[in-house]
Amino acid sequence: MKSGRELGTRFEPGEVIFRQGEPARCMYVIQKGRVEIVMESEFGPRHLNSLKEGDIFGEVALFAEKARIATARAITEVRALQLDEKTFLSRLHQDPSMAFRLIRKLAQRIHDQDHELMRDHANEVEICPVTGFTSYIDLATFLETEVKRARRLKQTMAFAILVIDGYAGIVEQSGEESGATVSRHLAEVIREHVRRTDVAGRFGADRFGVFLYEADGASAVHVCEKIRSMFAEVNFEAQGNPFSATLTCGVAIFPEHQQSAALNQAAFKAMMKGMARGGNRVILAEPGAKRPQTER
Repeated sequence: MKSGRELGTRFEPGEVIFRQGEPARCMYVIQKGRVEIVMESEFGPRHLNSLKEGDIFGEVALFAEKARIATARAITEVRALQLDEKTFLSRLHQDPSMAFRLIRKLAQRIHDQDHELMRDHANEVEICPVTGFTSYIDLATFLETEVKRARRLKQTMAFAILVIDGYAGIVEQSGEESGATVSRHLAEVIREHVRRTDVAGRFGADRFGVFLYEADGASAVHVCEKIRSMFAEVNFEAQGNPFSATLTCGVAIFPEHQQSAALNQAAFKAMMKGMARGGNRVILAEPGAKRPQTER
C-alpha cells in the first residue's frame, strides 16, 4: 500500500482497506476504482455492496465513533481519500456543498439498506450454529446498550475480546471443519467459566466477545485466564494429526472506559498488544482518560 498526497491512498486489488470489528474514527472517499463491502460471519463473507468513484464508505466510524460493522476490500486498484474529523471539517469549510452531497448519499444508502433488511428479514439468522452464541451484530448492539445500563445502575462491567491464535493457519492446514471444532470447544470452555447472567457472542470465525457483569479488572482477568489455560489444554486431531490451539484476550472495564466505543477500542488494543507479544495471554487495558458522561 502506497500513499499519494493528491490522490489519497492506493490499495491493490483484493487488499483489505479496513476489517469488520476494528475501531476507527475516519471515513473514505473513492477517487478511483471499485470497493466491495462485505459482512464477515461464521457462514463466510456476505457481499453487501459495491462502490465506485465518488462514493463514501466507513462514515459510521467518523460520525458515530463505532467499530467497523463490515469489511472493505478493493476490487480493482483503488485510490481513496481518508478523512478524519479535522480533515473533514476543513474540506467542509472549503466546500459547503459537500455537506449536501454527503447527506444525499447517506439518505440513498439508508433507503437501499432498509429495503435490503425487509427482503432478508424472513431469513435472518441470529444464532451461530457452531457455537450457539449470538451473532456479531447482536453483540455490537449489546455493547452500547449494556454500557448505558451499567451507568444507570452504577455497576462495573468487563468487556473481553478473545481471538483464536493462528486460526487462519489452522483452517489452511487442517480444514474448515477443524476450525469449526476449535471454535466449538472454545465456546464450551467459555460457557463453563462464565455465569448465567454473563453474555458471550461471536464476532466472526476467530473472535468472541464476553460481557462480565459487576466485574472489576482483577476478577475479569482471573476468569479470562481460566478460559485461556483450559482452552490451551484441549487436544484436537485432524486427519490423524494432533494439534492444539491457544487464544489471546483483551479486557477493558467500565467505568474506566466510560463510552461504548472507548470500551471496545480499549479491549481491541489490549488484544492486539497480547498478539504482538506472541499470543496465548490475557491483557488488561489501561484505564482511559476521564471524559464527561454524555451517553444517555
